[in-house]
Amino acid sequence: KKTKEVAEVYSFAKGHSVIAMPKMDGLTCSLTYRGGSLIAAETRGNGIIGEDVLHNALVVHNIPNKIDYQDELVVDGEIICDYHSFEKFESEYKNPRNFASGSIRLLDSNECENRKLSFVAWDVIKGFEKNEFLSNKLVQLHNIGFSVVPFQWGNETENEEIEHSIEEIKNRCEELYYPIDGIVFKYNAIKEYNAAGRTDHHFKGGIAYKFYDEEYET
Repeated sequence: KKTKEVAEVYSFAKGHSVIAMPKMDGLTCSLTYRGGSLIAAETRGNGIIGEDVLHNALVVHNIPNKIDYQDELVVDGEIICDYHSFEKFESEYKNPRNFASGSIRLLDSNECENRKLSFVAWDVIKGFEKNEFLSNKLVQLHNIGFSVVPFQWGNETENEEIEHSIEEIKNRCEELYYPIDGIVFKYNAIKEYNAAGRTDHHFKGGIAYKFYDEEYET
């Protein structure tokens, strides 16, 4: 679900422990590890069948090829090109999102490596089963070598706290040169998030606060 109203985010979060994180503006990618090795990397594709981009994931500089975790681990995140890295390409490409999306699909992994893409993790689909909260799973991801989205968690009880989380995360992403287009709020407890279910279009355990469209002079 998407909204541009802080009040609607507050209504969703009231009475719950929520985690807030940036809505990264790139290409969603899922990484699978078994026995500590990266064995699969797929884009979201049509939502059911994704595109195999393992040959390029292996050369993205901050995707670990080996991790200190032997069970199966499936990590969702975003392939991005940060604004700093995009500067040398911006005369040829419209924006970092399209650039990242096209680059991770290149057949030539050497060319992909030269484009300085990054992977930023924002969810654990399988693994770390003892952790009951998404925030703890993200910390564990960080501890074994992943770049993880900036995030905050807690019980949001006032509109001002929602606004504070939005501004804090926006500021942190500006410092990191991350392209983002909103802030996602989710129930932090995994069981509560899953119990909320989903519609045909979205999971009910999360809401995306979309920034108002920025206007530029032409």
